[in-house]
Amino acid sequence: MTEMNNVASVIQESSRRELRDLVRTQLQMLLEQGDLQGAKAILVPVQPADIAEVIEGLPETMHALVFRLLSKDEAIEVYEYLDYSVQEKLLEEFRSQEVLDIVDKM
Repeated sequence: MTEMNNVASVIQESSRRELRDLVRTQLQMLLEQGDLQGAKAILVPVQPADIAEVIEGLPETMHALVFRLLSKDEAIEVYEYLDYSVQEKLLEEFRSQEVLDIVDKM
C-alpha cells in the first residue's frame, strides 16, 4: 500500500508541476499581449503556493505586475510562499514605485 501511495504522490506532484508550467506559459503570453483581465482570470483557480512558483518562473520584469493582479488577501498568502530573494525584489519594486507616485503628485 505504501508503494501505491508513493506512486499516487508522484503522479499528483507531476500533475501540479504541469499545471504550474501551463499557467506560467499562458500568463506570460497574456501579459505580453497586455491582457491584464485574462491574466487575472487565469490565476483565480490557482492555489497561492502554485501562484508563487508561477511568479518565480516568470521573467523578473513581470513579478510585480502579476503580484498586483492578486487581491490583497491572496497577495499576502502568495508572498509567504515566495523565495526570500523574490520577496526582496518585490519590496524594492514597490518602494521605487511609491517614490515615483509621490513625485508625480508634486
